[in-house]
Amino acid sequence: MPDPGAARSFWLEEALRHDPGEPCPPLDANVVADVCIVGGGFAGLWTAVRLGEREPGLRIALVEQDIVGGGASGRNGGFFSSSWWDLPALTGLFGEWEGLRYALALADSVAEARAFCATNGIDCWFHLDGAMGVRAGPWQEGISRRSAIDLCARLGYGDRMIALSAAETRDRADSPTFVGGAFIRDAAVVQPARLARGLRRLLLERGVRIYERTRVAGVDRSRPAVVRTDHGAVRADRVVLTHGSWAAGWRDFARSFSVIVDYIVVTEPIPDRLEEIGWTSQMGIADGREWLYYLRPTDDGRIAIGGGADGVVFGGRASGRAVTHDRRVAEVAARGLLRMFPQLEGTRFTHAWGGPIDQTPAFVPFYRTLEPGTIHAGLGYSGHGLSQTYVGGKILASTVLGVDDQWTSLAVNRPETVKAPPEPLRWPAVKVIASALERGDAREDAGKRRGVVNELLGLGPIGLRERYVARRQ
Repeated sequence: MPDPGAARSFWLEEALRHDPGEPCPPLDANVVADVCIVGGGFAGLWTAVRLGEREPGLRIALVEQDIVGGGASGRNGGFFSSSWWDLPALTGLFGEWEGLRYALALADSVAEARAFCATNGIDCWFHLDGAMGVRAGPWQEGISRRSAIDLCARLGYGDRMIALSAAETRDRADSPTFVGGAFIRDAAVVQPARLARGLRRLLLERGVRIYERTRVAGVDRSRPAVVRTDHGAVRADRVVLTHGSWAAGWRDFARSFSVIVDYIVVTEPIPDRLEEIGWTSQMGIADGREWLYYLRPTDDGRIAIGGGADGVVFGGRASGRAVTHDRRVAEVAARGLLRMFPQLEGTRFTHAWGGPIDQTPAFVPFYRTLEPGTIHAGLGYSGHGLSQTYVGGKILASTVLGVDDQWTSLAVNRPETVKAPPEPLRWPAVKVIASALERGDAREDAGKRRGVVNELLGLGPIGLRERYVARRQ
């Protein structure tokens, strides 16, 4: 496996070879817009798409510190999925009806996004073949948890999440570790950087001004607001903040989330070996560890896998060596593939990279308007950004336009449910919890008891959310 580093992800390398597009210049002047979007990831891109559809004459400027696709939108696993597996938590946070309504919005987004890409000529390897949550060992539960399957059935959506036996999971992908699982139909895999670059092309065609390699130094809270960059500024009636993990360095969001780092590795093309293990669809897979593995095939016959462990960074440092160079965490992902599919022993890994995640304590995004009412933020997508940002773009567009509708009325459209601890307490606390989760999973994999300390520490993030739910009830 190559050392992970600051190089582009496999996704972005492939996307730029496929269609590099015309470069967008950095901002080097003072300009005026109706709306300025800070951040060229999926949340910002989908917001710009929805605003342009609803108000075609709107002057939209989008400012990105790298190139579109250079951040999390080109570094994730490419899962466009619903959250049926998390339905008990969503109904606990938002109430049964509102939690279900948000889950349905996420589920509907998958097929809607596929249709959008087909209509607009975005070739992003979009495959709506579902996802399988597996128990890769008798101790695992994870995405295939029984409470989610039962709740889906009780609320009339039992066809969205179906329990699978060991034989049924192995019929779909033959791992000797699979002892059961669940199939979720509202899930797809995509080439995320191709999707980001396709949205970029579409927005440029529709007249959106995109300024790449432009770092935002600050936003003046005024009417109109002013987005200040190193070499220019955008004066806009409305500003939308969608810059993900990088927002942790801003005072307004210092306690909104933790920045954790996930690593993904990609194999060499192995189409024949995929045939051998019976993984012949484009279905995504995630196991039931506390620190889960997620993996999916690619259109050129590779397997991409991430998870199993994560890095943790201090404060708002969403860039730097801690985010891109941790070989140990990348190796955990690579070993996870060979543990799950020992038949693939000897497979080479050709790419490895890391990327930051804006992980909120409640595991759901938040939306907040800053004084004096001209600046709107949508952040905290917590590693599920493809589907959540699709819905988030609709929420933010309606918010900018001042419309009360089915999107602004979603229960998730509110400020942070739970705040994260401040630094310097947050980094050691999250680090200890992450280490306990990883150690506990490793002990369970080895047939040992998880350990009382690992179990208690690992309950930290879930316990915080459960205590909030208990207070609401």
